[in-house]
Amino acid sequence: MQSNRASNLVHIAVWSVAGLIVVLALVFAVTAAALPGCTGCHNSADFVAQTAKSAHAQVSCVRCHVESGAGARTVYAYHLVFGMVLRIAPVNSGQVAGVPDDTCLSCHADVMTRIVKAKGLSIEHSKCSKGRLCTECHSDTAHGTATRWIQTATMNQCLDCHDTARVRSDCDMCHSARSAQERLRTGEWVVTHGANWKQTHGMGTLKSCAACHPNNFCVRCHEIQLPHGSDFIRSHPVDAIPHRKACIVCHQQTFCDNCHGLAMPHPKGFTPTHSALVRKNGSGACLRCHVQDDCTNCHVKHVHPGGAITPPRSGVQ
Repeated sequence: MQSNRASNLVHIAVWSVAGLIVVLALVFAVTAAALPGCTGCHNSADFVAQTAKSAHAQVSCVRCHVESGAGARTVYAYHLVFGMVLRIAPVNSGQVAGVPDDTCLSCHADVMTRIVKAKGLSIEHSKCSKGRLCTECHSDTAHGTATRWIQTATMNQCLDCHDTARVRSDCDMCHSARSAQERLRTGEWVVTHGANWKQTHGMGTLKSCAACHPNNFCVRCHEIQLPHGSDFIRSHPVDAIPHRKACIVCHQQTFCDNCHGLAMPHPKGFTPTHSALVRKNGSGACLRCHVQDDCTNCHVKHVHPGGAITPPRSGVQ
């Protein structure tokens, strides 16, 4: 009796799984063939309103978010069914995850052959877009502020090239119709130059400061060259020791301790007790700053002066 009941349960389970597979296969196939619209889910009032007033209002969703061909339709169906509806798979590839440059350029290829002037900016895309995706600067193009994570062009992106000797960096070359104050109202500069700039200006990319400020501008307050030079990690003890107060204006104590692997600078009484720390953690943290000779000079020449580095005379114990 129990054997028959167990057998029936097994059959029910097998047929249930088989039925589920068939249903999913049908849904998957219909989705791939019909490409149902996106508005079934993306139908919030704000999303619809923002999309309706964009320049892409008359462009179908699949034009940008689904590549052509049976393979692309299958990929889209997979992401829609398993990623968006069932939420058991990541949506991280294909046009459904992000519109690729080729799709944008299929309509906007002309931007690569001319200087585009819009919103007070002049952009030469053939040079300025190298190494970047269209969506890094134009993520809100079709859906405006309803876009969950808006990315736009920032001055720091421009300065990656313009802050060199090879490229002009005078502001009016690109900012044809924007005043200096207007330029500070976009991107991270809204934070770094806002009402609380004394507390927030260090949150930006320091290399961009020199675009407007002279080299000694930061030194007047910080008492040390900013941004730090390329060799600063190696040479910073020279500045950190006499200018300790300048360091803690920007860096918390944990900043030093986490990098060095122990309290820095060494606290009072560190020398008599440091051997226990070395036995426990090894000498790796020490050798980040010290060379092996530093240990030898102290432990051999100082602790055992006059004899530990040369063989003792015969008969001497």
